[in-house]
Amino acid sequence: MRYLYDTNIYIYYLADEVTVDSWFAEEFLNLHEVLISPIIRIELLSFAGLSKEEEESIEDLLSQFNSVPLLREIEDQTIQLRRQYKIKLPDAIIAATAINQEALLVTRNVSDFKAIPGLKIENPFLD
Repeated sequence: MRYLYDTNIYIYYLADEVTVDSWFAEEFLNLHEVLISPIIRIELLSFAGLSKEEEESIEDLLSQFNSVPLLREIEDQTIQLRRQYKIKLPDAIIAATAINQEALLVTRNVSDFKAIPGLKIENPFLD
């Protein structure tokens, strides 16, 4: 199965939140494909005050996953989602990428995405 983790899932993992550990476990990653959108890398590395060690840790983590380029069809889907649901640009890009790649979106911020039909969502904090 394909998964796309929202930015908050990476933040929780980097903060040692045990709730998301299983989503990064070797057994899970060997069975499933985890994708990232370029916007996730941008969001994670844009925090002011990141140390060089934190930046390297983020880059190392993200390098394990396949990055989906911002294809024209993802751009078009993003535009439609923004027009229709008035969601933030990063959320629209993440949702459009998940839909385009037929991936399940893993996020704690379900309310940001719940109105979007065709988007499969899972909240690891509800398991």
